[in-house]
Amino acid sequence: MYVQWCVKGISSGADPYSPDMFDWDAAKNVLRSEEGIISNWWRKKGRISPNEVAGQLTENNLDRHLHDYGNFGPDTPFISLASGSVERDPILAGNFVYSAVDTALEFATDAWGRPGALFYCWVSVALNPAVEIQGVAEAVRDLNVYHRWSRYQLEGEITAKVHIPANQIKKVEWWDGSQSMTDPQDTFFNPSFVDPSVVTNVREFF
Repeated sequence: MYVQWCVKGISSGADPYSPDMFDWDAAKNVLRSEEGIISNWWRKKGRISPNEVAGQLTENNLDRHLHDYGNFGPDTPFISLASGSVERDPILAGNFVYSAVDTALEFATDAWGRPGALFYCWVSVALNPAVEIQGVAEAVRDLNVYHRWSRYQLEGEITAKVHIPANQIKKVEWWDGSQSMTDPQDTFFNPSFVDPSVVTNVREFF
């Protein structure tokens, strides 16, 4: 496994599974409450059990999350994260980098049509497909791991499962294109954040 930094964009507006609105206070509360980011499937159900999780983490559900989100999105146990991607153009003999932040902003602001939040987090990623294992994310952007062609590959997606713990989220930013498209309006740093160095395989001498 390896540790991957990612960005999650969440748009402002009505929460379909609660009477609340997702705004800057709600974005900060994701960290303050230590709830973290939970999948739509969990939010919709309210309560889940381990055996239910196992039944949700299937290759078919992952494929629907990636390629049929319009229909499957409200029920998906997966969480899309942007991590950047590279497109290789053999005609121009060049590589083109797609920014994780730019991709996340596109989703968070609905193409600058509304305010939204960017969450900066880390996840552990499997080196091979491991859809059934909840504790590791899937590198669906990596063509060496997922070989199938996907029109969304350049979104640079890392797909987490069911829940991203709050202590893996370093900070959240609030963006409002009507105020600025280059800088966030506010930033909140998570006081409970745990650096990913605790799970890497590097040991210091003593």
